[in-house]
Amino acid sequence: MPLARRIWNAARIPLAGLLLAFVCLIVSFEVYAIVTARTEGHAALPPTFGNFQRVVDLLPDDTEDEAFSFAVAGDTTSCGTYERLAEELKDEPVSFMVLLGDCVRDGTEGNHMYFRAELSTELVTPYPVFYVVGNHDVDPERFPLSQFESMYGPTNFFFRYHNSLFVFLRALPGYRMDETIGFLENVLSTHRRDSDKVFVFMHIPPIHASTFAARNFENEEALVALFEKYHVDYVCAGDYHGYARGEVNGTVYLVTGGGGAHLKDAKFGAFHHAVVITVEPNAVHERILFVPRDEDLEDGLERFALAEFVPWISARWPLVIFLNVAATAVLVCAVRLLARAVRLRSR
Repeated sequence: MPLARRIWNAARIPLAGLLLAFVCLIVSFEVYAIVTARTEGHAALPPTFGNFQRVVDLLPDDTEDEAFSFAVAGDTTSCGTYERLAEELKDEPVSFMVLLGDCVRDGTEGNHMYFRAELSTELVTPYPVFYVVGNHDVDPERFPLSQFESMYGPTNFFFRYHNSLFVFLRALPGYRMDETIGFLENVLSTHRRDSDKVFVFMHIPPIHASTFAARNFENEEALVALFEKYHVDYVCAGDYHGYARGEVNGTVYLVTGGGGAHLKDAKFGAFHHAVVITVEPNAVHERILFVPRDEDLEDGLERFALAEFVPWISARWPLVIFLNVAATAVLVCAVRLLARAVRLRSR
């Protein structure tokens, strides 16, 4: 028997087995991605999540003379790190939490599908969670601001709690600030006098009040002027993947963007964390929760499936049908080849 034929006969079974395993793996992943997208990816938001009045109504009873706490974390996009931080926060006696934006890698339907899947399984909280819009959370064409607000609620809103005022702002590069500035001035002029403390939440810290080179956005000077005019106590922001804190003209600027996104290497304050803020009648205290970076293979696989793979096959469904037919033909051939090789081997 020729040497080439002997080599082919010896290799047929492992080659057929590898081909069969490869095709089964591809088809299994496709089924997994589609099923996950149709179930977890389109799951309803938890009742405790979003910027809707129904979520505000879930805040614990308001007793003005008691201390209370809330948590802030920014730039939480990760496959494991923020989940670990969320587990730590579940044991904290906080009344609510604020995510300071960039909770997804890019403003696409696929990335938000993955985020919704995580919210419905890994990130369920017993307390309300509010979501400040970040520059990575929206895209003018792929995931416009109107779609974000339809899914998560308004991007400019406020509520009062324990005689303190909490204001959430949309302040992003490339978006006009007229509406946001008008909204902020109206809220502060109406409610500041009756509020003991004022906390403002936004994604990008104002560059004029930052201790590092922050990103620029339109009319930020007007925002800072309003913070100073109405004596805002705290401005909490993210965007910078780390921690920074400063005080300018009586306003504390707290930057906490270490919620899970890759850190700024060799930069100050580069660690993963959230901040718990405790408000007492005559004082405000801050406490940092540290967590190490954590990469979860299952979460990474799920993010790839929902954020990349499902949108790809949805946009190319004729090609996917053709490839599935071809894969089926290859699968049949592999099974027949394997069966024939086994029969020949058993003779």
